Amino acid sequence: MLIIMHPMKRFLLCWLIVLSASPAFAQTGLIQGTRFDVDIYGNMYVLDGNQNTLRLYDKSGRLVREIGGPGWLDSQFDRPAAVWARNGIDVFVSDYGNHRVERFDRGLNFVSSFSTHDVADPDLQFGYPTGLALSRLGELYICDTENNRVVKVDRFSTVERTFGGIGAGGGRLIAPVSVELGPHDAIYVLDGQRIAVFDPFGNYLRDLFPSLISRPSALFAGSGVIAVIDGDTLYMFDGNERLEGAFPLGTMVPPPSDVRALALGAGTLYMLTAGGLMTFPDPRRPSDIENNPISH
Repeated sequence: MLIIMHPMKRFLLCWLIVLSASPAFAQTGLIQGTRFDVDIYGNMYVLDGNQNTLRLYDKSGRLVREIGGPGWLDSQFDRPAAVWARNGIDVFVSDYGNHRVERFDRGLNFVSSFSTHDVADPDLQFGYPTGLALSRLGELYICDTENNRVVKVDRFSTVERTFGGIGAGGGRLIAPVSVELGPHDAIYVLDGQRIAVFDPFGNYLRDLFPSLISRPSALFAGSGVIAVIDGDTLYMFDGNERLEGAFPLGTMVPPPSDVRALALGAGTLYMLTAGGLMTFPDPRRPSDIENNPISH
């Protein structure tokens, strides 16, 4: 085992856990996509940004419904970039090319859309949205890649504030692509080669493990966990940002380890790769890690 040391934490020693499982990989029938999310019931919502579709699968992997197609009308998309569906009620999609967020119910029935791209006040605008997340209070956080900042929208669909833009000092964002709401209502933003951490009011707090994380490509956060894909390693932190484990991707997914998105729920780790959506037992638990591709 390799001991990882980090000077900024009270608990300096964490074990690098090397997984020895030899998973078998299915070559056909996998759930394919570019981004996904999992709700509290285990239903999976999978975006295909290339085909402009959103698909709903139940927890067994059965396809329930597909919507979308290229366009700008309701339930159509132009390169959708992210989906959020965790509360089991709402489904939000960042409709990148249409500069909007579309909202659906859990059955993928259209509810509404939200856009400020054409409003006169530049402080209220967002464009080319990528990552998004809904808070427990119903506030929506959107990565505004046109202005390199995060937009916070209240539950009345009013832009409450923006943060991470020009003038944010150490919290200035250069390429925000993913936003997650984690323990203690902290906001985690995947921004270029770092994970920036803000409070709910948009005040910059710190970077997450800056001496450890240098090539983040996927991010997930919940009430008691933060997970980051960095290079060829999955790092998992507890609710106090203490490192719980570092897991080599090569022992979990086939090379190349192209993990596009990840999620955690009910003791299950989900990873969306170029080969499809795969599930594993939560690697922090004392159990063998076994690849279990989800088939149609």
